[in-house]
Amino acid sequence: MKRFLLVGSVLCGVLASVALGDQLMVTGQTKDGTFEGYSDGRFHFQTTKFKSIKEQAIRVSKLVLSQPLTVAYMTTDGKEPEPAVLKGYDKRLFTFEKDGKDFTIPQAKMNSIEPMEENGNGGGGGGDGGDPSKYPIPEVDLAIFNGIEMTPAQQATLTKFKTSKMTYDAFYDKNTAMVKEMDQLTGAKRVDLLNQLRLRKGEEQPLRKDLIAAYKALAAAFPQPAPEPEK
Repeated sequence: MKRFLLVGSVLCGVLASVALGDQLMVTGQTKDGTFEGYSDGRFHFQTTKFKSIKEQAIRVSKLVLSQPLTVAYMTTDGKEPEPAVLKGYDKRLFTFEKDGKDFTIPQAKMNSIEPMEENGNGGGGGGDGGDPSKYPIPEVDLAIFNGIEMTPAQQATLTKFKTSKMTYDAFYDKNTAMVKEMDQLTGAKRVDLLNQLRLRKGEEQPLRKDLIAAYKALAAAFPQPAPEPEK
């Protein structure tokens, strides 16, 4: 049973060590979480409590990214989506990097910003490379569960987590392969594959939410033990 309690401590430690990630500054308040894009004059953001919000640009003073983010952006001039690295937002200006050079685009001229799938995974999932801060959950070493005593409910929770993670990672691996293919293409073929990835992003959301829910259930099923009373 001591090893069971250790598992609970490890999981709670992992939960406590999750980085705050990106920061969105809205009317004097700072929201921590993940930047998920920009469209229709709104910043799309997921907080650390897994709440999706859409903030009007007029209310947002600054966006600080945990690290630069590969995106596809469109301006109001109607041109096709352009790939670039988003570095942040401040004083009504989006800052990008392309070919080693920084440039800015005013918020008023921005149509949309869509994070590209190559930013995905990292925290223990499938695929190769990517941005660890964008994976939906912290890394969990499943080996710590080997050989420990579990109730039927705990075993079911662990099985659910493994299934959800396997499904999500398989979906991501496919995206990774598509991104690699897109990097070899130009013109209309590249835009077509980028559009396919955008459609898959919508399909990813229920898998992402299922994985997050399974992770939270896993942490709850193996709670940290209460401290020993003082003698």
